[in-house]
Amino acid sequence: MPQTIELAKNLQRSDEATSALQLSGVGVRYRLLTDRSRTLKGRLLSALSSQPAEAEFWALRNVDLAVESGQVLGIVGANGSGKSTMLRVISRIIEPAEGSVRTTGRVTPILDLTSTLNPEFSGRDNAFLFGALHGVTRALVEDWIPRIIEFTELGPFFDVPLKAYSSGMIARLAFALSTQLSPDILLLDEVLSVGDEQFQRKSYFRVRKLIDKGNLVLIVSHNLAMLEQICNRMILLGGGTIVADGTPAKVVAEYRRRVDRQ
Repeated sequence: MPQTIELAKNLQRSDEATSALQLSGVGVRYRLLTDRSRTLKGRLLSALSSQPAEAEFWALRNVDLAVESGQVLGIVGANGSGKSTMLRVISRIIEPAEGSVRTTGRVTPILDLTSTLNPEFSGRDNAFLFGALHGVTRALVEDWIPRIIEFTELGPFFDVPLKAYSSGMIARLAFALSTQLSPDILLLDEVLSVGDEQFQRKSYFRVRKLIDKGNLVLIVSHNLAMLEQICNRMILLGGGTIVADGTPAKVVAEYRRRVDRQ
């Protein structure tokens, strides 16, 4: 029996070593301001009464997850279940209060399509800005530009400041720039549902190409039909923990059962 236990532990360590993404006991804690914490009087009363002036909220707690390259992991759950927080932890935007995150290769998060774009710059200038922020040479960005213009269909607007763009035009540019990086791990938070139907279809096929190359892709979305089609694994988050992990059909069925019970 001891030999069997040790063999199981060795196999688990081997699986973790080959994983492109490993979350171990991850917890993310937010401190929420209460009425008492907003004033000096309230903080003094809290100190005298031994009651905390701030409340704690765990967005994630005790999360263990190992994902291998080539997997397409869909993440579903109700609003506030911790989906976006998980992507932000993996992308190092948020540091966990407990546990650890290990990634292998380049991680590219597409969480906020406009966060790195300057509205005063043209599409072309934003392309060079994006490249500089991600350590890409100017020469390589020059090679990107014809493909970016073709994908975004911006035409002459590519040399117009973004403040003249529609939201759909900005989304097309941001998505095109982000997916030029050929990441090892791609994090997507609802970005396949922005823009018109034609852009969504083009975005889907671009992500599909990344998947076919063996990239690891994590997708947060409320579009269950799309996730079932594109993912080979899904997890369901509830209250900041993983409550289901398996095939898309299995996890979607569990998600729907939980929604029906509410």
